[in-house]
This record gives sequence, structure tokens and C-alpha cells, in this order.
Amino acid sequence: MSTTLGKNIKTFRKNKGFTQEELADLLNITPQAVSKWESESGLPDVSMLIPLAQVLGVTTDALLGYDNISENEEITSRIKDNVARLSNNKDRAQRALEVCEYLSTETNLNPGNFEIIKDYVQQTANLSMYEDPVLEGYFQDQPDRIQKIYKDCIRKGAYLISHCSDRDLVDKTHYALAWIYIHLKDFDKAKAHINVLPSLSTGSIRENIDMELVFFEAGYDKAKGFDNMKVKIKENSRLLFLLTAAMINTISQNYGWYGDREEAYEVCNWCENILKAYIAKKEYIDIDKYLRVRRSVAFFRMVAAKRAGEGEFAEQLYTKFAEEIKAEDLTDEEKSRIMDMLHSDIAYYSRYTGDQDNKETDNGQ
Repeated sequence: MSTTLGKNIKTFRKNKGFTQEELADLLNITPQAVSKWESESGLPDVSMLIPLAQVLGVTTDALLGYDNISENEEITSRIKDNVARLSNNKDRAQRALEVCEYLSTETNLNPGNFEIIKDYVQQTANLSMYEDPVLEGYFQDQPDRIQKIYKDCIRKGAYLISHCSDRDLVDKTHYALAWIYIHLKDFDKAKAHINVLPSLSTGSIRENIDMELVFFEAGYDKAKGFDNMKVKIKENSRLLFLLTAAMINTISQNYGWYGDREEAYEVCNWCENILKAYIAKKEYIDIDKYLRVRRSVAFFRMVAAKRAGEGEFAEQLYTKFAEEIKAEDLTDEEKSRIMDMLHSDIAYYSRYTGDQDNKETDNGQ
């Protein structure tokens, strides 16, 4: 973070989603005063620092640039590295529990690290999937241990939502908390978190008009405006891909487990074709998400074949997918990763193939 007060005011204002006029109204000052602060042609009076920090939802230290961001980044990196090491445990449910207990301790030691709190809530959402008796049914012999994590995680997630100025972290925390409540069968609380998430229902989304904004900011210089717009197009195309990939994962998963044979094949093929269209512009997508979802679609199509008693066809689907990946514009490491993930799914879910009562659900974490 910049140590310049004006830049910090602008950053935190945008994180809260305020215009300069809205911030001025909240502080009972003129928009021109806010503009001067942010352009550094003037500074707020000392008496304004506390109310300004309160309105922006940050500490005065953060506002003034005194918080030790580099140290916080080092802590975050260390914790994420440790989580990655814990995730090497081959037992999926057990590693989920170990990660959550580790993050519970780290969030106690670093209560202001919202990035790690967000990770803790997301990992607990993953844990809740394994604990859900309707799905996996793990940990039924240690309810106190699991309930302790739920209680701790929900409390810390609520704290993040109330105090964090980063809307991305807040939205991800709402999303993960909704999944926790879904698995706890508290659907009213799940809906409360879902209902505050951004929606595409109106079509009036920020990313779309933001692309137009950078074009018109260049005035009547169309060449410059379009060059600026292309940068935004690339950024927003990645976001569009992430949304599409998450929905494709959910669609193919449920048709694979529950759809009629022909319908499941048709929908999974449709999902795969969408992903193939995206990979044609590899620089516009998140390659890690692509690998994960591409393998999910392939796997759930195989699940549909197994459920229909067509084991030989499932093997043919596997062979065809392996050949396609081998020929695809991916690095050797990416090809190896996608096949490793598919092999892991096949090994783990083999006990469920054909069993309609026990299914693991990917919560999109």
C-alpha cells in the first residue's frame, strides 16, 4: 500500500464503493474537498482523520500508511505455504480437518489478516461438505471437534464482513458461509448470505460499463480508447471465464450424478465445448481453473456412463479425453496435472459410482 494519504483515501473509498460525492455527504464536507485530498493538492484536517477512517472502515494507521503491509504479506505467504504442505495428505477429509484447525490457530494469532480469515472460512466450507451426513458423513464420532471449528469460523467470518473494506474478500466470505449453512441445514442463514452477493440478474454489471468507461476517458482519440479498452477486455474476460467455469462445474456435476443417460451426455458435451472455446484464447482465462473444470466435466460424463451400466463406454471416454489433452495447447506440467486430478477423482469416487445416495459436491472453493 502507498504511504501517501491521498492515494490511501482514494483506494479505501473505491473499496467501499463510494463516489467522491457520497464520501463527502457522509463526512458533511464538499466533494471538492475530497477531490483535493485524493489529488494531494490539500490534506484533511487532523480532526477529520478518525471520522474518515470510521466511514472507510479502516484504522487510522492504515489510512496514514503506517501498518506494516510487507510483514503482513510475509505472514500470509508463510501460512499459505503451510496450508499447501498440509494439503499433500492423501486422505481428503482428514486434510480438510487439519487445514481448518491450523487456520483456526493462525487467525487467532493474526486477527487482522483478512486474507487468511477468508481462506479459513473457505476451507471450513470444504470441511462442511465432508462432515455433511447426507453427503460424505465423516467425523460423526467427533462432533465437538467439528462444531468448535464451525463456531470459530462463523464468528471470524462475521468479523471480516463487518470490518473488511475489500469487497472481493467480503463476497468470497459470504459465499463460503452460505455453503457452511447449507451443509448445516440452516437454509435461512444460507439465504441471508446468498442474498447480499452480487447478481447478474439485471445485466447492469460493473465490469461491462467499466470497459466502456476507459474507452470514453480517452476522449475522441478512438485508437487510444480502444487500446485502453482491450486491456479491460482481457481483465474482464478472465472474470467472465471464472464465472462460466464455476457454473459449468455445477451443471456437469449434477447432470453426471442425477441426469438421464442421454441428457447427461448431451449437457456434458455442451459444457466441454464451451471450455474448448475458451482455451482458444488461453491468455484470457485462468489456466488453473480451466484444468480443474475441464477434468470435472470429463469425469462426470464418465460417471453418467457408469451409472448407466456402460463401463466399457466410460473407459472409451477416458481414453478419448486423455488423447485430447495430449494434443491440446498445454504445457507438459499442465497435461500431467489435469490427468493426475482425473485419476484422483476416479480413485476417490469409485465407491460412489452407481450409488445415488452419497455424492460429494464441489462447493466452488
